[in-house]
Amino acid sequence: MLRRRAILQGLAASSVPLALDTSRAEATYPNKPITVIVPAAAGGGSDTCARAVAEKMRQALGTPVIVDNRAGATGDIGLRAVGSAAPDGYMLCNVSAANTANEAARPDKAYSVTGNLRPVGKVGVSAFTLVVAPSLGVKTVEDFIGYAKARPGKLCYGSVGPGSSQHLVMEMFCAAAGMQMTHVAYRGEIKAVPDLIEGNIHAMFMAGAKPFVSSGKVLGLATTNRTTWPSMPELRPIGDSEALKGFHYNGWNGLMVPVKTPDAIVRKLSSALVATLRDEPTITALRTASYEPGKGTPEDLADHIRAEVINFKRIIAERRLTFPD
Repeated sequence: MLRRRAILQGLAASSVPLALDTSRAEATYPNKPITVIVPAAAGGGSDTCARAVAEKMRQALGTPVIVDNRAGATGDIGLRAVGSAAPDGYMLCNVSAANTANEAARPDKAYSVTGNLRPVGKVGVSAFTLVVAPSLGVKTVEDFIGYAKARPGKLCYGSVGPGSSQHLVMEMFCAAAGMQMTHVAYRGEIKAVPDLIEGNIHAMFMAGAKPFVSSGKVLGLATTNRTTWPSMPELRPIGDSEALKGFHYNGWNGLMVPVKTPDAIVRKLSSALVATLRDEPTITALRTASYEPGKGTPEDLADHIRAEVINFKRIIAERRLTFPD
């Protein structure tokens, strides 16, 4: 008994320096540069959002915030780098709907955002625009639904890949409208636009539709936001149409850290992000890229991710969708 008590006391004593070191690290955080991994190529939505907040967060935190693009494996390379990093707040990841869609579509292969990363806060919110080929001759969401339902299985729609958020949201739209179209995957939105203009595909949900709609190359019918989307004020929300009352979807980008990152560090990062998202130059940069500022809090991002994964999994099961490796 005495020997057991001595061992326990020794273990308790040995844990004190570790607790003190952890507490000291949190108190002095941050004291070296912070890296934000973007699990996608430069120039895309995730990259734009990360760079829009990096400079102001540097000012708020008093240390450099470096954006590092690590594309590949549908984002899994970048996600794994952050998930396996020390949970000390010095490596973050800018996660997006592309990553939660991949997790829902390929649960046995994709890196789990929900299981391995912890939310810091949402950086930006986006909306898709429903665009159609001008040759269809439709003018409204109701027109398009009527046109498609009169030609079951004969229309095609594009997306940026099987299991992408664009793919899954179009399947949600088709399910809600009671229609069937054939999916055609492209390696990026720009690759799909020529086929949309020529009428080789007939519809698509686009994140970067504005220049193509403004030029008249494609026809914009509506957006997926609940209310009029600020960067596309001429288009009404899909959910306002009689055929699809309440239909809505918002893309997003948000900062996450390794799942075991301490509360104090998450709170400090979130506070810096909230302050950044109130900065007018940051707001302008986000809106120029067709994003609206997020709330920047862990709770808001956690709720959004949880609901989104549930909805993506539901539509995958309902539409019996399968995905290549």
